[in-house]
Amino acid sequence: MELEAVRAAHHVTVAWWSRPEDVPHTPEEQAIFDRNRPKKADGPHTDPVPLLPIAQLYTRDVPGLDGPDGTDLLQILWCPFMDHDDDIPAVHVRWRRADQVTAVLSPPPEPAVIEMEDYWPAPCVLHPEQVIEYPAFAQLPDDVRARVRAWQEETGHDYTEFAVAPGWKTGGWGAVHSDERDGGRPERCVCGATAEPLLTVGLSEWNGNNRGGWRPIEDTDAADRPCYPPVGDPTTIDLGDEQLQIYRCPESSEHPPVTARVYQTLYY
Repeated sequence: MELEAVRAAHHVTVAWWSRPEDVPHTPEEQAIFDRNRPKKADGPHTDPVPLLPIAQLYTRDVPGLDGPDGTDLLQILWCPFMDHDDDIPAVHVRWRRADQVTAVLSPPPEPAVIEMEDYWPAPCVLHPEQVIEYPAFAQLPDDVRARVRAWQEETGHDYTEFAVAPGWKTGGWGAVHSDERDGGRPERCVCGATAEPLLTVGLSEWNGNNRGGWRPIEDTDAADRPCYPPVGDPTTIDLGDEQLQIYRCPESSEHPPVTARVYQTLYY
């Protein structure tokens, strides 16, 4: 898909949501949507292409986010095509010093085409909010798991619903890949070290349900603000029913990041 067509369709949709409900799309707007329809790929993409920027975080803004010595800026990018292992974007992590980023290219390089419009992140501003997260059910020690199971049966509540923060987040606990008998097999770096969660590319910030306890403070009136993008999904990135967790090696920032797909049902 042409990236410019994806971006134009996004802006048209934003504008349309700000108009009265009975105002249809103009012929010019409809032409933009027609141009943005998916097209069949000619085959695997092999030529080098610019990466898509996914997140830019300053350590001063995100509590607990620490980079290698002398760095204070984290940039995460991914490939705009799916022909990689596990059919997920190939992720690149860059740690930099903000005071050394002086010459910003305008316009920045970007791919002319992308695999899916859901891979393109709509521009949005970050409002960091610090929360306490606990291990998912499968990662708890056996004795604690038994107590939690008894509590769930007694109350009818779901422990993970309260313990694991949904949405985009830095840090937190790692993914659960299988059933509880596995105990939440940890991700490992190529060097063998247990990798640490760096960033989770989540689904919506509170999964579009009644789990308002995880709703960001600035979005407490979300139900009164119907808009596009939705209040709980500002990036519009959609990886299906999966989240993508990006891990880093605790031994060396030079080691490549580790990525893992996490199905929504493993959390809730």
